[in-house]
Amino acid sequence: MRARGLATVTTAIAVAIALAGCTGSAEPDPSTPAPTPSATGPTMPDLDKLTPAPTDAIDTETGEKITPNVLPSWDDAARAAAVELATKAMSAFAHPELDYDTWWKAVEPLLTQQAAEDYAYVDPVNIPARKVTGPAQLVDETSAYIAGVEVPTDAGVYTVILSRVDGASPWLVERFTPPEGTH
Repeated sequence: MRARGLATVTTAIAVAIALAGCTGSAEPDPSTPAPTPSATGPTMPDLDKLTPAPTDAIDTETGEKITPNVLPSWDDAARAAAVELATKAMSAFAHPELDYDTWWKAVEPLLTQQAAEDYAYVDPVNIPARKVTGPAQLVDETSAYIAGVEVPTDAGVYTVILSRVDGASPWLVERFTPPEGTH
């Protein structure tokens, strides 16, 4: 028994020595310059000095003209569109009495691609809300690309998260968040 314990300890020491040899040299390579530390951290380039993208660029693969995306901003039209889409989407979503195909046909066009994948397997019978009961209210406009809209329903207030790709794109639903305590 004692010989087996000694063999185990000897094996463990040999493995430790072998692994220590795999870590490389402890001495720094004198030919590699050391990084110089920065007291201020990373700096942003001066965007005014960069060359803007050409406005008449052509995609070499498709032959189509490349146009820059319109930056989104919050204005009255964007706010109204977000509230309108959230109300329309929640009205389509809150129909547990519909068969899946009818329900999905109404809901799917209002969703982002990712949301369509996420909601594709929802059985509408499991949705607690049956109807929108009041006006929607924009509650989060932190980003011009994302909107949070609260929509009152007969099951409580849902939060509908919307997104848009750019200022020229329509709002689409990312997520329907039910009221706390509902399933």
